[in-house]
Amino acid sequence: MNTLGCSQKQAQKHLDKNRLKQNNIPIHKSQTIIGKVSLTYFQPSSLNIEPIFITPYFAIYDKPPNLLVHPKGYFEHLSLCDDIKVRFGKEANPVHRLDYETSGLIMVSKNKKFEPELKSLFETKKISKTYLAFVEGEIEFPQTIDLPIFVPTKQSKFTDLGIKCQISKNGKPSITKIFPIYYDEQKNLTLLKIIPITGRTHQIRLHLSEIGHKIMGEPLYGVDNQNARNYLDKKFSTPSHRLMLHAQNLSFEYKNIFYHITSCMNFHATNCQNSKIQS
Repeated sequence: MNTLGCSQKQAQKHLDKNRLKQNNIPIHKSQTIIGKVSLTYFQPSSLNIEPIFITPYFAIYDKPPNLLVHPKGYFEHLSLCDDIKVRFGKEANPVHRLDYETSGLIMVSKNKKFEPELKSLFETKKISKTYLAFVEGEIEFPQTIDLPIFVPTKQSKFTDLGIKCQISKNGKPSITKIFPIYYDEQKNLTLLKIIPITGRTHQIRLHLSEIGHKIMGEPLYGVDNQNARNYLDKKFSTPSHRLMLHAQNLSFEYKNIFYHITSCMNFHATNCQNSKIQS
């Protein structure tokens, strides 16, 4: 507590998470210790990413692709949480997630006391989210993809390709609405507006792959297993993939104010030219 300037509750959390060790053995709450100990803890570093919108309660970031939202275990990879906590303090936290590969809007609670309310907006589906994606092939008409998704357990994520979700009758109901915006004949790509009705892990990516229109730059779904393994092996060391999936809009009401927030990134300007417009 003295070293980190943290509360007793936070200190206990470090103990519960086995972060305090002596001779590489976790120290327990009731244990008496003599000598040197080691503590692993999160020390944020600024990424110089400016929020695009700030209120007294929350802020909105426009996350670039190939960036974690939260720290991943004890790895030293930077995450958006680094910038969030440098800028707003240690009580600030993201209230929802985006995949490492996905770019776009992320909401951040600036203080712990606002966090439950803001998380509840997502959990109770009171926030409308719209994505953009470039997918392979031509999609001519709006569709609703209604396919159940089985999300891997924490234990199975450590097995070969265990991180991948699956379409399965044993999965949870999962619905994605897609609307074609335009088709690039030269590149054979369709720009889609996407509205996820449910929020399963990798839902948009898996659903689009399953109907034969995987997202441009997709490294896990709709590719052979060896290519997926190669990507996961090099994911953080050489982030060469650019998944063309972007969280474009958030619409919601909070404390009697309605917000409609749009990403500042010009997601599609350089990727589809000479295109025919779909009505």
